[in-house]
Amino acid sequence: MAIVAVLLAIGLAGCGGDDDPSSTMTEKLSPSSQAQSDGGSDGGEGSADSTSAERQDSGGGSAQFRTKGGDNSIQEFGEEADASDFDAAAAVLHEFLDARAAEDWDSACAAVSEEVRQSLEKLGEQAKQLDGASCTGILSALTNPAAKKILQEEAEQADVASLRVEGDSGYIIYRAAKGSVVTIPMVEEDGDWKVSGLGGTPIA
Repeated sequence: MAIVAVLLAIGLAGCGGDDDPSSTMTEKLSPSSQAQSDGGSDGGEGSADSTSAERQDSGGGSAQFRTKGGDNSIQEFGEEADASDFDAAAAVLHEFLDARAAEDWDSACAAVSEEVRQSLEKLGEQAKQLDGASCTGILSALTNPAAKKILQEEAEQADVASLRVEGDSGYIIYRAAKGSVVTIPMVEEDGDWKVSGLGGTPIA
């Protein structure tokens, strides 16, 4: 993943049109924006339970979020994962969201893909304000303290509905805070699912 993609994911790029990453460090990581959805359940694959004993993911598949005449590229990406992949990927997403809300940056970085970590570390090398910080230091520096409550709500309310997969790439679709429906990219590395983005993107 290119640095610019990471910047876009955490809301840094596109601020003033400056291509120098160091010029955008005054911006902070913000939680995913809210998109309302009335999607109901129409079945589909995916386990109802996450591998975490405290999680009760509803599953149901991506078909419940398809919109007539809308952009269904995520909803129709690849195919629905089987139950084991669904559970494994959902558990990693919950770990990431929980760690982000708790400001446990070591655990958050452990849940993201190698490509994301490398991009963040490259950003740290280029941005004077980050002074060569590691993944953990960069996430800490870029996270907006004012967003902590929203990040906690998203972690508590996240309900994974679908994992769409094609090869070693995938997208989780989950219900986030306030009923929004969000997608986040995932990637399978050495048999383990990892989060391949730093924030969810609302889908219609």
